[in-house]
Amino acid sequence: MSLPTLNGTARLIDAPEIRFSAQGTAVAKVRLAFNARKKDDSGNWVDGDSFFIDGTVFGQHAQNLADTLDKGMEVVVSGRLKTERWETRDGEKRSGPSLLVDSIGPSLRYATARVEKAQGGSGHGKQDARQAARQGAPGGASEDPWDTQAPAGQGAAGAWSEDPPF
Repeated sequence: MSLPTLNGTARLIDAPEIRFSAQGTAVAKVRLAFNARKKDDSGNWVDGDSFFIDGTVFGQHAQNLADTLDKGMEVVVSGRLKTERWETRDGEKRSGPSLLVDSIGPSLRYATARVEKAQGGSGHGKQDARQAARQGAPGGASEDPWDTQAPAGQGAAGAWSEDPPF
């Protein structure tokens, strides 16, 4: 039996918090608020009930999330619900819902985004990720066969080809 899924549009309550496990795996925690907005009888938008949940993302996905998203952004998210269990400092046992995030990205309803293919795992922040994406692999040629930037002397950078790279 699988875990129940949650798909929807939410807002990030806080900036994503990224940490690294003892094995070096990136783990990002993100706090999400799902909110039901509706028009009242006078036609004004009012906030309805809200659902708050902590999400967890692992590996390169966690680094991409931390480099891309920030507090207050509206996001589209999909994940699996589970129950987290913990014990307080006073020894009380507690539990609550959490979300294992499978996919998350900016909502384009009220914003625009520029999508860049992530360059593997430096994890040194937004600026380094953007710079690495622009530079490609060492030597100026990307190892990504779908990279749209042609090597020097083979057409304009950013040129599209209808031919698959295989």
